[in-house]
Amino acid sequence: MHGRLCGMTKNRLQEIIAFTKNLKVLYIEDNLDVREQTLKMLNIFFNSVVVGSNGDEGLTVFKTNSTYDNSNFDLIITDIEMPIVDGISMINAIRKIDRHIPILVFSAHSNPDYMLQTINAGIDGYLLKPYNIDQISSTLINVIEKNKLTKIENNSNVHLENDFVWDMENSILSKDDTPIKLTKNEIMLFKLFINSKGLLKTYDEIENYIFDGNSSNNKRVRNLVSRLKTKLNYELFEAIYSHGYKLRYK
Repeated sequence: MHGRLCGMTKNRLQEIIAFTKNLKVLYIEDNLDVREQTLKMLNIFFNSVVVGSNGDEGLTVFKTNSTYDNSNFDLIITDIEMPIVDGISMINAIRKIDRHIPILVFSAHSNPDYMLQTINAGIDGYLLKPYNIDQISSTLINVIEKNKLTKIENNSNVHLENDFVWDMENSILSKDDTPIKLTKNEIMLFKLFINSKGLLKTYDEIENYIFDGNSSNNKRVRNLVSRLKTKLNYELFEAIYSHGYKLRYK
C-alpha cells in the first residue's frame, strides 16, 4: 500500500509535502495492520500525526486538544466502522465542537448509505481502501485548496526558492534582506499565488486576476513572468506545460 510513487514525480510529491508538513493530523483506524501501513504514508506528508484506535478514543483526543470552537488539529482522517464508537458518530460529535475542521474518511465501505451519512455529517473527502500515495496526494490537494490548509511558520514572511522572501504584510519581495523593486502587476502575481495558497494557477486565472480579461494566447501572462525571471535572474514561477505556473517555495 506504500513504497512506489506510481505516476507521481518526486518534485510533485515534494511540492505537496511543502504544504502539508506543518499540519497536525488526528488519524483514527481500528485495524492495526491498516493503521500501521497508512501511518507510513501519512508520515511522508505530515510531521505530526496523532493516532486513535476507535471513535471513542479519537473523540477523547480531539476534545483534549481543543478549546471552544478551536482545535489544535488541522485535519482529521478516520475510518467508519470501528468498535465502541463508530466513525460517523464520532464525526457528528466533533461537528458539534468544531464545524470547520476538515475531515477525510478512509474506508473500505463503498455502501451508498455510509457515504450519504458521512456527507450529511460534513466531510471533505472519501477515499476507498486500498489506496496509494497518488490517491492520498490527490485527496490532500483537494482539501488544501478547499480549506486553505497551509501553515507558514512566520506569519509575515514566506520563504521561496533561492533565498527569496515574500513579506505578506508589506507585499515586498527581498533577497539577502535587500528589497526588490516590483511593478504593480508583479506584486499582484505574487499575491495571487501566496494569498490563495494554490499549488498551481492556470493561464486564465492569472490573466483574469491581473489583467481583468481573457486572452486566447496568454501572451501578457507569459511576458509578465518572463520579465520577472529576467529581473530576478531566477525562475521563481515554474511553467507547467499547457497548464500555467506554480510558485517555487523553499
